[in-house]
Amino acid sequence: MPKFETLSADTHSNIAIDESKLATTYSKFHLLNIEIKEAVQAASEFPLFFSKSPDAKYWTISALCGLAPQENVFETQGTWLGHYAPLSLRTLPFVTRIDGESQQQEILVDVESPAISTQGEPLFLASKRPTAYLDTKKKLLEERVNAMQQTAVMLNQLSEMGLIHAVDLIIEYKDNTNQRVGGLATVNEQRLQALNGEELASLNQKGLLNVLFNMLGSIFQVNRVIRLQNTKFPGRAVNNIKFETSKS
Repeated sequence: MPKFETLSADTHSNIAIDESKLATTYSKFHLLNIEIKEAVQAASEFPLFFSKSPDAKYWTISALCGLAPQENVFETQGTWLGHYAPLSLRTLPFVTRIDGESQQQEILVDVESPAISTQGEPLFLASKRPTAYLDTKKKLLEERVNAMQQTAVMLNQLSEMGLIHAVDLIIEYKDNTNQRVGGLATVNEQRLQALNGEELASLNQKGLLNVLFNMLGSIFQVNRVIRLQNTKFPGRAVNNIKFETSKS
């Protein structure tokens, strides 16, 4: 289980980050957050879906990386099989949050992460100033925060335009059992085809039209997930995955 502490030179000056161990952390994420700015690139690797944030207040984009919680088929024996790692992974083992009292943004570090070590990239110099490595991580965290805000605004617009369509995944296993997985959504193709010229131009100007088409095309990456699933978990081998309009 992650254990986050507010990053401090006084508390964490003796720890380092072993980047080679981060892929082990990735193995626990069956859904990865993807931001709008990286969706086109991520679509070449993963099947992309819309999903609601944990508090259900806004939409996010998620890469489907596994068929069960805490299973990521793109990680095996500490190796990341993807050619691309999204911002949500590259910022680990750090996250940011807004302090409830000061409303200031603070950086947290997961001290239970497998990447925490006495060897690797130190976080602070003897003077207690951040190392170049930590400065790079801070910039990535800032980039991700800005990207998350941009994503939330743009996906809200897509939702208001009726372009988000809830679906269920029907997983057909080789032992002839089925499993229905909900909580995901994809592009509403019927609504997309019905957009008028002004709406299409607006989406294109914001770069959203390209994102929508790439998300639709990314569905074929489900075949890659099936292949990786059958290699990593042969006891739960999959024949096929279908999509149905959500019944909930």
